[in-house]
Amino acid sequence: MRVATAGGESGLSPERIGSVRAGRPAAFVAQLRRTPVAFAFAFVVLSTALATGAARGLEVQGALGWGRSTLQTPSAWWAAATSLTVPDSAVDAILSIALALTVLPIAERLLGSARTLVSMAVAGVTALVVGAAVQSILTGLPEVSEIATRETVLDPAIAISGAVLAASALASALWRRRIRVVAFAVLGMFALYAGDVDSWFRLIGALCGLGIGMLFARRAPHRPWHRSSTRETRSLIAAIVAVTAAGPIAALISGGGRGPLSMAAMSFAQFDQHLVDRCNADYTRLCDHQAALLVTRGAGPAILAVVPLVLLLLTAWGLRSGRRAAWMLGVVVNAAIAGLAVLSIAFGGVVFVDPDNGAAFEWGLWAVSSIGVPAGVLALLIITRRRFAVAAPRRAVRAMLGIVSAAFVACVLVFFLVESLFPKAFRVRPTAMDLLDEAVRRFVPPAFLQGVGELPYPHMGAGLAVYQWIGVAFWAVVIVAMLHVYRATRHPDDVEPHSATVYRSLLRRGAGTLSFLGTWPGNAHWISADLEASVAYRVVNGVALAVADPLCTSARAARTLREFADFAYGRGWTPVFYSIHEDYLPDLHAMGWHTVSVGEETVMRLGDLELTGSQWQKVRQPLNRAEREGMTAHWTRWQDLSASMAAQIVEISEQWVADRGLPEMGFTIGGVDELNDPDVVLLLAVDAQGRLQAVTSWMPWWERGAVTGWTLDFMRRREDAPNGVMEFLIAKAALLMKARGAAALSLSGAPLAGRPRPVPEGPAEVPTLARFLGWLATAMEPVYGFASLFRFKSKFHPEYRTLYLAYADPVTLPAVGSAVMRAYLPDASPREYLAAMRSIFAGAAGAQAEGRRR
Repeated sequence: MRVATAGGESGLSPERIGSVRAGRPAAFVAQLRRTPVAFAFAFVVLSTALATGAARGLEVQGALGWGRSTLQTPSAWWAAATSLTVPDSAVDAILSIALALTVLPIAERLLGSARTLVSMAVAGVTALVVGAAVQSILTGLPEVSEIATRETVLDPAIAISGAVLAASALASALWRRRIRVVAFAVLGMFALYAGDVDSWFRLIGALCGLGIGMLFARRAPHRPWHRSSTRETRSLIAAIVAVTAAGPIAALISGGGRGPLSMAAMSFAQFDQHLVDRCNADYTRLCDHQAALLVTRGAGPAILAVVPLVLLLLTAWGLRSGRRAAWMLGVVVNAAIAGLAVLSIAFGGVVFVDPDNGAAFEWGLWAVSSIGVPAGVLALLIITRRRFAVAAPRRAVRAMLGIVSAAFVACVLVFFLVESLFPKAFRVRPTAMDLLDEAVRRFVPPAFLQGVGELPYPHMGAGLAVYQWIGVAFWAVVIVAMLHVYRATRHPDDVEPHSATVYRSLLRRGAGTLSFLGTWPGNAHWISADLEASVAYRVVNGVALAVADPLCTSARAARTLREFADFAYGRGWTPVFYSIHEDYLPDLHAMGWHTVSVGEETVMRLGDLELTGSQWQKVRQPLNRAEREGMTAHWTRWQDLSASMAAQIVEISEQWVADRGLPEMGFTIGGVDELNDPDVVLLLAVDAQGRLQAVTSWMPWWERGAVTGWTLDFMRRREDAPNGVMEFLIAKAALLMKARGAAALSLSGAPLAGRPRPVPEGPAEVPTLARFLGWLATAMEPVYGFASLFRFKSKFHPEYRTLYLAYADPVTLPAVGSAVMRAYLPDASPREYLAAMRSIFAGAAGAQAEGRRR
């Protein structure tokens, strides 16, 4: 039975799992020894937060002159150290400690403890000096706030930023780009929009760290980018769009912000306080609109005001996977934001605080942030439009449009009905036309309606609640519908309609022991342009799971792997190679991919097989006993079975599934449906009375058109079948296949059960994924008995061939794990999933109890 196995790279047997659990305190000590700077820095920040009162929420800014200020007002000589170790608030303390315990250990592993400490010190002190110099230069400029030029700095994240960016120079190509893009996107966002002095100092520290890292890596070998330019472009553009969305939100949260782009936030505020203040002295036609926003303010209108920004974050999510729908959404939203800014000028909705002193500078910042940024993003999207060609199926688009249209109509009707039933909520009784007009306006963020007039609005009760929340409810439906479109992909059968025939022809040219799995229903087939290579795969939740080894010559292996990855990326899928052999690992590692062991395939060599000697006694005895009792083995195909024999196979299989009370697994585990293939042979165990006792199925593999071996797949026996019937069938299969000239026979593997390996002395670091697979192996053993099946196959003294899971991006592992589970249980209902989870956790509890008894 070809199934996934999971031993993990660390050889996770039950004994190994027990040693890992017992060694957790020792593992923590080992982690502490590997990253002493990170733990020490976290301890220093915690100590200073407790000592200064920051941990209790007390104001620390400037206390005792600890914070570094401008060069014109120098601080004490020790301020450089305290500025980098003392947080100025409880929030700053929590975030700094969290960064010190998460990202700083990663940097320390890359740099080493000594270079980490140097990077933190040099980048931190340089940031303080450069930042203080800039503050001094800006002092006195009318366009710059005096608070900003004299504010002191207390922020441990400055030193952490420098160390992380320095470490990025020594990271792998994938993580080097990711660290830099994410770090500068986040740091730049806070600097440009929130604009507090600490944000600018952190950005300066990161730039210093980048230079330090380049010095550290000047002798390191060049690491080329491994990912395709298309995917690279998508990630960068998605990050840019996300920053333009999250930046104004950060400015709003920080009270409006002081960064050069913070004025963009005024377009997404619930109301314009400056305009409200001006209306007290000078009435304009915008005053009615602002007064209505002020009176009807609340959580609902506040959320509605930032809907454009939420839609931009949704756009960034889809752009990352090349979605055409996300590109269209981004174009519409950015065009609307830029258009709003232009209309604000036309309707006189732009108000500056200080028109007599620095108004031109303020107007320039407003124009750049409110018009230039969305216009620039819009131009960028248009220029790179060909990078976002992943279209959703038409049925998914039609479903989304139908849902959104129905939601719009329903919300309008609810608004009209409620406001009509509660007319006393209005001070001025609205007409039916007023309500209809206002119902449509409830879906538009308030800033987009400046200068468009104002209709009667409710002041209390259900009318006010519906007035505030009906638009939010509609946009929530829109967002959920868009996420559904993002996840929708064309059915694999629609991608390459004639690929199954080509795959079968390449299979006969030469294939691996597991490649026949690619012929099963549910798999699609990528075919190379020259028809010389193919990969079987299935798409689950946006993950393209390639099944077994690709069909290609060894000389073409690297090219085939890259071409399939590009094919998947081009459609917005995450490519993964599942149950691939070690022959392909060098090419995968050259691509920058990661691999983890997911099991061991068991292969019997048939050349000198005799079943003699003491080592074969556990197989020879059941074979001889079964033959004495009149058991016979029948080599046949499904098409040649009698109706009675086929019915017995179905009966045995159904009983096997029913005994477990859980869904039957699929993907790489065949069922009755996979038996009906002309290339698959069956070996049946029939007793002296002609009753079927057990059945096995065998999938062929070819070399130059000739069958050279067989792989065990389907394996079932009656509940009351005599002991040893499976040993009888496999032994008979081996002897029969040897007589027919087969070179080898694969017994496949058992899910989540791996070959035992020696346990190393002392605590050992076990990868997170391997630890999870080991826990799952222990937990599911009482349910499916995978480890028992694997031990059964070891009776036949097979060779072990490691199977691997290969993936490009560690961040995608949660999605990959979910896709693998869905692939194995594609038809399970929520109730069946719940039953499976209960059984798994019950098995885990039982395994822990058994371990304690031992």
